[in-house]
Amino acid sequence: MAITKINLQPITTKSDYSHIIIGNSKFTDDVWDLSPFIIDKTLKRNQKIIDFRFIKDKEMQQLVKLYSYYRLGKVKPQSLCSEIRSSLPNAIEYFNLNNINSFNEINKEVFLNYALWLKEDKKISLRTGYIYCKAVEEIIKIGQIKGWNVPKNNIFVDFTSLDLWDTKKVIKENKTKPIPEDIFDKILQCALKENNILTKVGIIIQSQTGLRINEVLSIRQGCVHTTRDGYDYMEVTLGKTEKGEHIIHKVFINKLVKNSVAELEEYTKDLRKESGLKELFVIRNRGIRVLNSSKWGENRLTTFIRTWDIRDNKGNLYPLKSHQFRATFVRELIKKKVPIAHIMRQFSHVSIEMTSHYLTLREEEVKEIYSDMIFGKDSKISGLRAKEIKSKLNEQFRGKTEQEVDDIVSNLSKSMSFNPLPTGVCLYDFRRGNCSDGDGCFFYNCPNYVTEVKFYPVLKQELDIMEKEMVRFKKLGQQRSWERQYVKYKYLKPLVDSLEEQLNEEKK
Repeated sequence: MAITKINLQPITTKSDYSHIIIGNSKFTDDVWDLSPFIIDKTLKRNQKIIDFRFIKDKEMQQLVKLYSYYRLGKVKPQSLCSEIRSSLPNAIEYFNLNNINSFNEINKEVFLNYALWLKEDKKISLRTGYIYCKAVEEIIKIGQIKGWNVPKNNIFVDFTSLDLWDTKKVIKENKTKPIPEDIFDKILQCALKENNILTKVGIIIQSQTGLRINEVLSIRQGCVHTTRDGYDYMEVTLGKTEKGEHIIHKVFINKLVKNSVAELEEYTKDLRKESGLKELFVIRNRGIRVLNSSKWGENRLTTFIRTWDIRDNKGNLYPLKSHQFRATFVRELIKKKVPIAHIMRQFSHVSIEMTSHYLTLREEEVKEIYSDMIFGKDSKISGLRAKEIKSKLNEQFRGKTEQEVDDIVSNLSKSMSFNPLPTGVCLYDFRRGNCSDGDGCFFYNCPNYVTEVKFYPVLKQELDIMEKEMVRFKKLGQQRSWERQYVKYKYLKPLVDSLEEQLNEEKK
């Protein structure tokens, strides 16, 4: 039956699609030519067709065709052509990267991670992100009504695509916080004793590198190498180019990661030999395949936390998400006085392959880590304006829920001029012009400088070195040098004393 008017016959999953003609095409064709439905002669041919060939998986392609057929009775044909052409390729790319071969595999975590991927990796605008997510959401919702192979449960109970891409609303699941230090330590200790090698190695690599889980699962046989200077690094696949070629990045690793990868390589040796696969994270499950990153958190991390009974400060099992390792990695770099802002801004213009992994740390991520540390409800801060800031924060926090406090802190990091420093933050608003101190700024004498107890070890070490230098200058009779050091010392000493006092109060 040929259909040239938008008067479609009902079809079901049991219909014989080979007998259905749509425009100049059959339902079963890879390309639908809808030109008979489109009167506008100014449109190019590619604006009058739907090309489904970007969907390699036949089951997924079939479902998108069913959705397109349904939509053809609801919207203008040219609108449908544009919708399928623009809204779905990114979704299909993400599914391919994460070994998702059916819409039925899309759960809440997968959908949220897809939205996060669009925001972080693709840097999609709010409106475009909403359109892309809405298309997938609609396929699932319509599919549930029509009986297509989509998730049976409603994964959009707590949120919709509009919620995820509305700047006025914040979905708590999307805000990735670092793992508390005591819990992080326990996770790592338990991972070292974990019997499931794949889970063990995955957690160790994420905790030590900050890689995303799909990047971890991409590692292949022979991925570990050593530089001429004796530094170990690992090759990982961070994504694909438009041509479909893998982008290989090199990430420095420590001995713990190196040994873990070697253990995994030995563990999956027979499976790789049997299957011909080069990836290290392979399992035997309905054949031999690479682990699916979308199920990592739901299946492996949840089981790991339950097995080792890792609980938060409220006594609940800790709700570990794989993205938290990335945020925790940023925090650890900050604590170790790694100048992240320098790496991000300076090395981004230099072809230094080894730093490419660290360049994926977005400025927003760093600022949010700092804002939690400095402005959080339980933060212990020091600086010339510390008391004033803490007093104002306490006023805002009074009577607020934990989520409302989180929102206040998050909004502060976005609205304020917030400049991360190796040992704190500078609150100077550079929109007013360059700081008058310029290169002469040494932070501690500035009312715009604020620090927090997590920086205490670094500041204390700096103070100790300064005191030794001052003693040395005294002995040598170098009064001018001693005075120059003292100018800094008289501001640094109260900072360290204040942090020390707050730390001691915490221990009581």
